[in-house]
Amino acid sequence: METFVNNVYSVYELINSNNSTTTQSTFLNTKVISKQYIAYYLYRIYCKYHKLFENIISGSELVNLQKILRIPSENARENMCYPLAGKMTNDEKFLDIIILTILDILNKLGKYITTLPSTPQYTKFIEFLELKQLNIIVQDLVDLQKLVPGLSVSAIRPDYVNDDD
Repeated sequence: METFVNNVYSVYELINSNNSTTTQSTFLNTKVISKQYIAYYLYRIYCKYHKLFENIISGSELVNLQKILRIPSENARENMCYPLAGKMTNDEKFLDIIILTILDILNKLGKYITTLPSTPQYTKFIEFLELKQLNIIVQDLVDLQKLVPGLSVSAIRPDYVNDDD
């Protein structure tokens, strides 16, 4: 599990290492688009194993995750992942928070799983993450970009974290 988190963090750091000011003035901000796909990739892993996350991670952390992903509370139902296509934020700092929050949750999950007796659900999750080497993660991100071309939210839709606003 640590290897997976480190590999995703390596891809994240690679995106952040491009500190040129020209990325802000170009037609497409590839840094933001890349971060959107990393956040979406991690969210899909959460969706696939949401029961595992719900059993181990505290409810407040999961509610916080849903808030930063801009998932309305009425759509955050059990056994249902909210579609984020066309709804992913364009704010780079907000995307950083999303990615780092999910990676932190995965770290906590990994530490907790190692203390528990082996169950089929935990072993499937660990085996799934062990298959995801760096080259496979990059290929998954490329495939995601082909399969889900419109992750970004419209510029006129405001960012919100609180359902009351």
